[in-house]
Formats: sequence, structure tokens, C-alpha cells
Amino acid sequence: MQRSLLITVVSMLFALSLSACAKQPEPVVNETVPADDAVQSDSPGMALEGMFRYMADAALFRDCRSGKAFPVAMEAKYIDLERAYLESRVEAGSEVMVRLQGRYLERMGMEGDQMEVQLIVDEVKEILPGEVCEPVDHANLFDTYWKLLDLQGEPVVTPESMREAHLILASSEARAHGFSGCNNFFGGYKSDGDSLSFSAMGATMMACAEGMETEQAFLKALGETTRATISGQFMELYTDDLLLARFEAVYL
Repeated sequence: MQRSLLITVVSMLFALSLSACAKQPEPVVNETVPADDAVQSDSPGMALEGMFRYMADAALFRDCRSGKAFPVAMEAKYIDLERAYLESRVEAGSEVMVRLQGRYLERMGMEGDQMEVQLIVDEVKEILPGEVCEPVDHANLFDTYWKLLDLQGEPVVTPESMREAHLILASSEARAHGFSGCNNFFGGYKSDGDSLSFSAMGATMMACAEGMETEQAFLKALGETTRATISGQFMELYTDDLLLARFEAVYL
């Protein structure tokens, strides 16, 4: 009986030793990123200077450094910028120079189908009516893909699954060509300094469910053009002093 008791005690001690040698669970480590390393959504932005305009519920900011335009997100301190713009008493749709703190972040575009880079306004510093900024780099009139942005102040919206309207002035043969919203177009042009005119314009003859209004207005604007101006990456077509169309240089 003593031997049986001894065997039982030895078995218990062996089991206890195995339990003590078993791997203990590792302590849970808090892996929260330190605040200094995290990207804070309310962190102050950088100092920016550019031309701001607001028209038909669309706000654009043209950065003085690059000449590139960005949609302005209607969040953070945007309402302060819109209020200052309206109080400056500039003509609706005209640009006014502003200085502000802001950030460029991706936001869903107005069409709601893709992300785009927009300006987030953190603080409005100053509104400077009557002042303008001149970008250092200017796009070339010739052999540049000019994307149509608006016609007589109205933004041009590209229908889903359609190509964007654009214009290219080929320097080799003084020929203009592009896409007007439904059809490809082509013709000649004459350029001398700021003067620019188009002639003998033709187009393919497709009919489209969408894009026809843009096409008619676009081709009409080309036919009435008498001069062009380029500032940074943007081109404007005029008939005398009336703005007809506005484009942005796109590098494919």
C-alpha cells in the first residue's frame, strides 16, 4: 500500500512539473500608434496663395506656385472663404487672390464615382481683390492636349462612358483637331501673338444621346474665337473681351 501511495505522489509531482514548464501566454501589447506619428485630420495645413472663384455651387482654387486648379472641399473652414469671397464684391465667377492655410487631400468628386485631390481650407488669412499671381511655368499653345473645363462660365461635365471634350493645335500643319462631346472635329487655325482664329471646321456625323449640347456650344465657341490667353496650365478663348471657353493642359 505504501508503494501504491508513493507512485501516486510521484505521478502528481510529475504532472505539476509539466504544467510549470508549459509556455505561458504572452502579455497583450498595446500597439496604438503614438500621437506624434499619427496623421491628424485636424493638423494645420501649409501656407498657400492662389486665385479663388465660386460659381454655381462650384469652388476652385488655382495655386500660384503651379497654376494648377483644385476643387475646394466644402468642409472645415470653407464657409469662411466663401463668405470672404462674396464680401469682396467681385463679379460672380471671377477670380480673387487669397492667402490661406490648407491641405490637399483626396475626396470623392462631385460626380460621386471617383476620388480627386481637393483643397481643404484650415484658415483664411487674407483676401486681396485686384491682385493676381503669375505662375512660373506656362503651357505651350501648340501640341498640347487642352481639356475643356467650361463654356462661358458653365462647367463642362463629361457623361459617364464618354470621352472628355478637348482641343489640340498641331504645330506642324497649323491644323486643329479634338473631340467636341460626341464627334471628332478638325480644321485649320491662324495664330499671331495673342490672336487666334479657327477656319474650315468639320466633324464626324455621329448622333449621341448625351454630349450634343456641349458639342454645339464648343464648336460655336471655336468659330467665334479671336484671341487666346495662357496662364500657367490654363488657356482661355475670347471673342474680343468676352470669355468663351476655358481649358486645362493635360500631359498624357
